[in-house]
Amino acid sequence: MYTITGSIFIQFGHHVRGHEGPCISLHGHTWKFEVCAASETLDNQGFVLDFDRMQALLLDPCHRLLDHSLALGVATWEDTKADLAAIGEKLVHSRMETLGNLGSCQTIQEGALCGARNEMPGGIKIAVFPFTPTSERLAEWLYRMAEQTIGDERVKIVSARIYESLHPSELYAEYRPR
Repeated sequence: MYTITGSIFIQFGHHVRGHEGPCISLHGHTWKFEVCAASETLDNQGFVLDFDRMQALLLDPCHRLLDHSLALGVATWEDTKADLAAIGEKLVHSRMETLGNLGSCQTIQEGALCGARNEMPGGIKIAVFPFTPTSERLAEWLYRMAEQTIGDERVKIVSARIYESLHPSELYAEYRPR
């Protein structure tokens, strides 16, 4: 069995709806998204999967969706989108003080990725998920997305890991099927 692993670091914030502790507050991390794929055989070029393909089809879209965004579950998005639009307008308008104009929009992911999508209330980037974005749920989401984009009859997705913290402690959630 051959295995390959690809990962990407993404900086974004999130909110854990209903959390009993500090994760109820908006807060951010430098996350690491990691996927492991495997195959019994190599393709005609000698790869399980070309790393460039993994980057283009899986890791780059995750980065476009989440980089410098606020990740929210759909229930929180629905409850707060009007408030976020008002805040977004004020935050983006602050560019007038420093730039003299409103600047340009952030890069976003066009279209949905396994049910997640970008919204731009007032010009700020929100990543809306069909679930509350905990590390565990993001790991399953990443696994499912990897299955859809890079998995096939030869290449199987082994696992997906979401590192929520790398320093001072390394903490991650992993999803793999039974």
